[in-house]
Parts: sequence; structure tokens; C-alpha cells
Amino acid sequence: MTIRGQNGALTKLEPIEPMRVLCLVKRWYHHTASGGYDRLAREVRATVVQRTRSSGSLNRAWRRLWYMMSRTKLYLSDYTYDDLLAERRLLASSRLKKPDVVHVLYGDEQLDLLLRSRELLSCPLVASFHLPIFRVMDRFERRQKHLLGGIDAAVVVSRCQLEDFQRWLGPDRVVYVPHGIDTRRFCPVDHDSQRRQIRLIIVGEHMRDWEALRRIVEECNARKLSVQIDAVVEQRWRPLFSEFANTRLHTRISEDELIRLYQEADALLVPVADATANNTVLESLACGTPVISNSVGGIPDYVDDTCGWLFGKGEVMEIVRLIDQFCHNPEIAWSRREAARCKAMEFSWERIAEQMMAIYEAVAEGASPAEAMTTWEQSPRTTLASPPV
Repeated sequence: MTIRGQNGALTKLEPIEPMRVLCLVKRWYHHTASGGYDRLAREVRATVVQRTRSSGSLNRAWRRLWYMMSRTKLYLSDYTYDDLLAERRLLASSRLKKPDVVHVLYGDEQLDLLLRSRELLSCPLVASFHLPIFRVMDRFERRQKHLLGGIDAAVVVSRCQLEDFQRWLGPDRVVYVPHGIDTRRFCPVDHDSQRRQIRLIIVGEHMRDWEALRRIVEECNARKLSVQIDAVVEQRWRPLFSEFANTRLHTRISEDELIRLYQEADALLVPVADATANNTVLESLACGTPVISNSVGGIPDYVDDTCGWLFGKGEVMEIVRLIDQFCHNPEIAWSRREAARCKAMEFSWERIAEQMMAIYEAVAEGASPAEAMTTWEQSPRTTLASPPV
């Protein structure tokens, strides 16, 4: 590329090298094809190292030995021998072609070797954390407290995590960046305002309040409310709802079918015992479907009284009364559909990737990621557009 200077001379500009980001990722079976936090790696155009299941008799022998010898399971959740191999592959990849930054997408569950061998990684290390604080307290208060200096930026997905991580790492190295959602794949359709029966949807299992959920469904059934509930749950949870005439059960359905159920529902019913970010909440909002949940953990970061209804932890009867109101006046639920979609647009992956790139650039330059996020938030942004609901 060339530009013409004030004196008329042509000057050749060197092309700007894109930032080289190396991401360590993993997926869970319950994530939809377009969902999950690993989508972030694609949005920032990162090179990916992913946990894969190793095969062969030698690997099986090494796996058994690792399980017998390793104590990482005492402070790491869902960390396996294959996670160890993935960390080794990432270290090897970083030696072959040095990245500008390494981002471990699940610092709670796949970050161990990189901390213990931090000197082998010659670039900044960013890690995202998803679990509630009580799940990582023992690890960072005692077992790996001495290794936290190796993390250049900790990204939390809910504000309820900030205080503790700032205490462990210092406020300059901890930033809140929400979980993202594919707002093109998960999107609204025209809602059938002529339908009189209220439809609710239940999706997922992580940190759900199953006792409250069953009691809500049971009470709606007992009162013979004009409500149909679609429960998208794993096989082991089906017995909780199989006796209720107002509930249809779905297991391992396609993403297309799940999106259709979101789009047709009047609200998502998702009582939780605890939470940080929640994929189900984001998917529902993106489809223009408001959310009924609890004001616990990170849920208020994603749901407010414009796009849903939040109740105290364990609440049952107030939620049943709300559903009863829906049945008598469906407009109560329908009136929040547009706001639900607008709220989801705040969490589009394009927007989240912008924030993450600001953090990468800051740590690559030795600057404060917290200050970089403050600058990003204060910069003028294009108004978020939302397709009509």
C-alpha cells in the first residue's frame, strides 16, 4: 500500500501484522453447535489448540498412570490427562511460532501446566474464568496462590467474580467481559400473538435449581393453568417431569429444533442455584424470548426487568403467580420480547471480540487490561441494531 505525502512523494507503507493469538479451548457435549465459549477463538481469528481424546494402548497406559499419580483433580474441575496433553501441545506450538498472546478459554478447568511451567511460555497469558467463586476458592487461596503472578489478565464472565479475583491478582489485571452469543444464528421470528395457550421452555442442567423447577411445574399442573412446557433436558432429568400432562420432554434435539422451541416460547423458565454466565439465557434472549430466573450470581448481568423477571433464590409461588398472570394476559410476556433481543445484542460475539482484542493489545504492550477496558467502554460506539421481533 502507498500513500502520497504533503510534498507529493509516494511512500510505501508496510502492512500491519495481525495479532497472533493462540487459544486453548474445549467443548462440552451439552453445548449447541453454535454455542459455547470456544466460539470466541473463531471471532478473534486465533490459532486453536483443543482437547482431544487420545487413543492407543500406550496412551491408555499413560492415562492410568497419570490418574494414579496426579493430584490436580483436588483443585481443578474436569481436568483430565487429555487436558495435560493439550497444554503440552500449546507449549510446543508457541515455541515453533511465538504468539503475541495465549488465551486459555477455561482457566477454571484446563489451566495447570502453563502456570506451573510459566517460564516456558514467552508471551502474555490471558485466562477466562467461568465457575462461581466457591468452586475455585481452594485453588487460588491455597494450592496455586503462588502461581497467580503468571496470569497477565484474568477475564471473568460475571461481575460477582470481580471482587475475589481482584483480591487474588490485583485490580489492574482483572476485567469483566460478558459471555457472547451468535445473534445471527439465534434470532427471533414473528410471534403468534393469536395463540392463547402460554408456552414456556426449560433448557439445560448446569447449576439448575431442580427442586424449585419441579415444584413450579407441579403447581402449574395442579392449578390447570393454560400453559405448555417444553423441557429440553438430559435423560437423567426426564423422570422429574414425566408425570405432568402439561410438559413435553425433549432430549438431544438438533440446534434447529432447539431454536424453534426458543422462538415459539413466551418465556424461558430457568431457576438456578448459582450462576455466572449462562448459555441458555443468552440463546433465549437472542431469540427474543424473555427470561424467568433468579437474582443470584451473574444472572443480573444478563437479565434485567426490561427483558425478564428475576426472583429470590428458591422462589416458587411468586413465579407460579407470574405464569398465572401470563395465562390471563399474554401481553405481559409479549411486551418484553423486543427488549430481550436488544439485550442480547449487547452480547453479540462481534462486540465481545472487540473487547477481547483491546485486552490482548494491552497485555502485549505491557499495559493494564483494566485500563484498556475502561478506554473501550468510554469510546463512542455505533448504536446496536436489532432486527424486528
